[in-house]
Amino acid sequence: MKNNSHKSKHLPWPLLIVMGLGGVIIAALLVGMVAINVRDNKIVYVVFSVIAIILAIAVSRSDESEDKEVKSLLASYPLFIIGFTFGYIAGIDFLTQTLVLQFVVALLSFALSKIHLCRQMLLCYASVVLPLIFFSYFDHLFSGRAMKDGNIEMSCFAIIVAYMGIFAATIKDNWFASTAIGDYLKTIRFATAAVSVALLWFIHRDNTAFAIFFAIISFVIACILLRKYVTGKRLIEGYVLALLCCASTAAYPAMALPITGMLLSFWLLDYVCLVIFSVAFICGISFFYYDLQMLLINKSYLLMASGAMFLLMFYYIKRVTK
Repeated sequence: MKNNSHKSKHLPWPLLIVMGLGGVIIAALLVGMVAINVRDNKIVYVVFSVIAIILAIAVSRSDESEDKEVKSLLASYPLFIIGFTFGYIAGIDFLTQTLVLQFVVALLSFALSKIHLCRQMLLCYASVVLPLIFFSYFDHLFSGRAMKDGNIEMSCFAIIVAYMGIFAATIKDNWFASTAIGDYLKTIRFATAAVSVALLWFIHRDNTAFAIFFAIISFVIACILLRKYVTGKRLIEGYVLALLCCASTAAYPAMALPITGMLLSFWLLDYVCLVIFSVAFICGISFFYYDLQMLLINKSYLLMASGAMFLLMFYYIKRVTK
C-alpha cells in the first residue's frame, strides 16, 4: 500500500505548542457558541460534526507546499477537534456505539489525510479511544449496579498485551515499510507506550499473574539482547543477573510492565518511550514500597538491597560494554 502522506520538515516545538493551544482554544470557543444556541438539539450536533470532519479531511488532503502546511494545520486541527467533540455530544446517550464510530472515523481520516502531523494526531486519538470503548461497554452492560472491576481489569490486561505486542512488532520495521503506517512507527510506539502505562492504574496491585507474565517476557527479551551484545563467560553472568532482576518484578505489576517496555525501548533505541517506561518504573517502585506491610526500618533495608542490585546491574553493563 502506497504511503501518500505529505511529510514535512520537522516543525519547531514552540510553534507546535502554540498551534496546539490555539487549536484547542478555537475549537472550545466554537463548540461553546454552538452549544449555547443549540442546547439539546442532537441533530444539529450531528450535522456540525459531519461537516467539520469532512472539511478537516478536505483541508488536510490538499497538496500544498511545505511553507503553507502550517496554515492547513491551523485549519484542520481545530476542525478535527470540533468534529469529534460534536460527535461525542450527539451520541452521549449511546456512548459505546459513539466511541466505536469515532474510532472508525479516526482511522478513515488517517487513511484520507495527507498531512503528517494530522495523521499522528489521529493515530494517537484512535489509540486512546479503543480502551474507552471497553470501559463504556462494561459500564453500560452492568448499569444499575456497581461495575465489575474484574471485567475492566481483564479488558485492560488484554489491551496492554495487544498494545505491547504492537510496540514489539515495530522492531521489524521492514514489515511496515510499504504500508501506510511505515512513517508512523515512532508515533505508534509513543501512543501504545503511553496508553499501556496509563492502563496500569486499572490493574490491581496484587495481580500476580499479570506481573509474572511480563516478568517472563522481560527475561526472554533480556536474554535475546544479551546474546546480541555479550559472548563467553559474561553471557552466563548476564543470564543470572537478568533472571534476578526480572524475578524481582514478578510480584508487582507496576514494575513488571515498565521493565518490559524499557528493554524493548532500548532494543529499538527509542529514547522517548524509554523515558515513559522509566518514569512508570520509578512510580511503580514508589507504590511498591508504600504498599509494603512492614516497619519503616525494614523498608529501608529492602530499599538498600534493591539499590545494591541496580548498582550491580549498572556495574555489569559497564563491564560488558568496555
